[in-house]
Amino acid sequence: MLRREAWESFHVGDEPAGVSAQVLTSWRRSRWSGVDPISTEVPVVDVDTDSPFVRAAAPVLLRAAETLLGDVPVCLALADTRGTLAWRWASDRSFARVLDAVHMSAGTNFDEEIVGTNGIGTALESRELASVIGSDHYVRAFHRWACVAAPVVHPVTGRVCGAINVTTWANDASSLLRGLARALADGVTRRLADLASAHERALLDAFVRGRARTTAPVLAVSAQLMIADEAAGAWRLDHAAVWAAIRDGAAPDVVLREGLRAQVSPVRPGTTADGAVLELFPDPPAGPPSVPQADRPGLGPLEAAEAAVIARVLAECGGNKSAAAARLRISRATLYDKLRRYRLAWAPRDPDEEGHAGRQ
Repeated sequence: MLRREAWESFHVGDEPAGVSAQVLTSWRRSRWSGVDPISTEVPVVDVDTDSPFVRAAAPVLLRAAETLLGDVPVCLALADTRGTLAWRWASDRSFARVLDAVHMSAGTNFDEEIVGTNGIGTALESRELASVIGSDHYVRAFHRWACVAAPVVHPVTGRVCGAINVTTWANDASSLLRGLARALADGVTRRLADLASAHERALLDAFVRGRARTTAPVLAVSAQLMIADEAAGAWRLDHAAVWAAIRDGAAPDVVLREGLRAQVSPVRPGTTADGAVLELFPDPPAGPPSVPQADRPGLGPLEAAEAAVIARVLAECGGNKSAAAARLRISRATLYDKLRRYRLAWAPRDPDEEGHAGRQ
């Protein structure tokens, strides 16, 4: 009941009591992103159900599932870095049918920026274990669920490569869910370390060398793996599509998608068979931003200087706000707040941002 009262208080503009700092911060991000707590629908998108992450992690979860005995229905799941469900196991057929009925299956996207506070999306956004029980969920339709999720960091690349999630009914939730989720994430990380190859380590070394020689967003890619720094990761590029663009090694420069090109440096000279390092160069925006002047009322010299830096980084990132936030080392919500404060008007350049344009 307390969770429900806190949720209602927040949505009428009051400061809720008895809410964890993690959940309250996520609620605020959800509000800034424009998520509708009443009528938001969970989108379904294409997802790779046979990715290296799924192949490595699914056996770990299946072994754990053998020990999950009892009458409480439970679902174990894997999500990719976008928060899209890529694999699912349910404790019994009736619970699986319930999950299917609410579209909690492969392809369902739980990005926090789209559907608000939830286990998967909040774990990936916060980069830490997230426990979201009942009315902790931002969207009312999720209030009957309990979801505890943890991001998985690849032991070679140091990057988040997905998330594990444990789901049950909110009324059946217990403190054991946190321990289970953490143990599963640790188990997947150990398996990824066991599977790490000399090829992956060589690609990581090439990525580190590539980052040292440029200030541009950088990623390294091979047939099996893609490593991206934070600015490159903000573009949310598809691994298979990037590899398809560079694997024949025909050109030193490639167009990855509209508005974004890359300079390609093979790991082994003369061929991209072993992978390549890519420096990303967004096309400049169609028009310059409106940069505030120092003499604008209420804007001091330091604020004007900060606005100019933000405008320059946005231009370098082709208007991609996620990439710009990563380059500036601030959250997307903080960047949006500064854009409003400094009256910097930018149309989204990243197709992933187009769906959120109305919320900025």
